[in-house]
Amino acid sequence: MGKIMSIGFSLKYHYEYNLSISINLEIDKFPHFLITGSSGSGKSYCLLYLLGKLMQTDPDIEVYFCDFKKSSDFEFLKQTSHYYTGRDCYHGVMDYYKKFSDVRENGCSDKMHILIFDEYPAFINYMQMQDKINKSKCANEILGAVSEILMLGRGISFGVWIVTQRADSALFSNGARDNFMVVIGLGNLSKEQRTMLFSGYELPDIRFGVGEGLVLADGLELTMIKYPMISDTSDWKTHILRILNCSADDQ
Repeated sequence: MGKIMSIGFSLKYHYEYNLSISINLEIDKFPHFLITGSSGSGKSYCLLYLLGKLMQTDPDIEVYFCDFKKSSDFEFLKQTSHYYTGRDCYHGVMDYYKKFSDVRENGCSDKMHILIFDEYPAFINYMQMQDKINKSKCANEILGAVSEILMLGRGISFGVWIVTQRADSALFSNGARDNFMVVIGLGNLSKEQRTMLFSGYELPDIRFGVGEGLVLADGLELTMIKYPMISDTSDWKTHILRILNCSADDQ
């Protein structure tokens, strides 16, 4: 059995029995996450929880974090070696893609790698505008790199976590969106979004609060999920930093 990670708690058991029952997955079998929801639905809160659990589960993991809007929630990661903001997110993705390509060619990595991109659609829109001005093709390079990693990364332990308000298929070329093993939809998604993400499933008639929603993982039933309150956010972030920096020192 691989490394077991908590991806949240069962909302059903919380509502019905006031119990905190963890939803667990083998992270090496589920490296690609799509986290979506409107503004205020709890995406950043969810991501902070998942990042902390990822560090606890696999402290040797190598994380690349692209924070296009330089959110105050993740600015603490500027103390790590693979943190990118603004236009530099282009270099973050391409650095990660180079590492991915090197491992595909040489097969020399013995650890898991994750690229986390917060506000991915906003970045793609920005890069497409820059491409028009500069007559460049940077946006297409990013779309192609991310899609290739989604389609081929699992076998060599390279994952992608994308955080977005909308998970439009145009963001993932050649049908790469179908390669997300875990889809988390937070808050009260539009009918269009619910159909896009959870087509063919009977969806519960419930209004979700902040940090609540639905999760669909390969081979598992559609499940209502809840993210617990982090009682000491500062300590949580310190814990994440300590593990990331220790991992970087060992590289």
